Amino acid sequence: MSRKFTQAIVIGLGQFGTALARALAERDVEVLAVDVLEERVRAVAPDVTEAVCFDATDTEALARISPERRDLAICAIGDEARDATILCTALLRQLGAPRVIARANDELLARILRLVGA
Repeated sequence: MSRKFTQAIVIGLGQFGTALARALAERDVEVLAVDVLEERVRAVAPDVTEAVCFDATDTEALARISPERRDLAICAIGDEARDATILCTALLRQLGAPRVIARANDELLARILRLVGA
C-alpha cells in the first residue's frame, strides 16, 4: 500500500536530510526544512517550500511550525546528536504530528525512537 504525503517537515539538514528534503520536493511534496545551522538552511532554501533556522529541541519553536498540520515529520538529525534526535521525535509526537519518522543508525537508538513515537 502506497501512501501519498503532500506536506512534510524535514529536521536536520546534513547530507541525508538535505537529500531527503530535495527528493520529497521533487515529488511535489511541500517541504518545510529545519536546521540549527543557518548556512544549511540557506543552501536548501531554493529547493523546498520553506526553510527555517531554529533548534528543534525547543518546544515553542517546534510548535510554531505546526507539526500537527503536516502529513509527515522526519527527524534526520545526525548521529552526533542522539539526545536531540530522541527529544525532537518525542516533541513532534507530543505536538500532534500524525506520522514521525526518525533516523537511527543502530538498533538501540531505533528501539528508543520507537518507544517515544517514531
